[in-house]
Amino acid sequence: MRNHGFLHVEKNQWRLSPAFDINPFPDKRRVLKTWINESRGDAASIQSLMEVAPYFGIEFRRACTLLSTVEGAVARWRQIGKEIGMKTSELNAFETAFEHEERLSARRILKQ
Repeated sequence: MRNHGFLHVEKNQWRLSPAFDINPFPDKRRVLKTWINESRGDAASIQSLMEVAPYFGIEFRRACTLLSTVEGAVARWRQIGKEIGMKTSELNAFETAFEHEERLSARRILKQ
């Protein structure tokens, strides 16, 4: 596992970055390089993620809190794109990287 990074907190203090090297690719299938669930293979799905949460010591309620935080951040993708100067045509080109069935799956889980 090489995709990780650290954030400088204060003098000589570092912590593991919560996310690193995550890039949106609108033209690629969402797959995992490292499987997290044998029954689902390389499928990068919210359902697979929630199924393996207990294996990683994350209770369902905590997993939902984390999912909600990520969903809230991703929901702002277009607004952030505008704030950093992306043109409408550029935003439209990235839409499928952010607006897809897995986001709907996340919202369904969070409504339970």
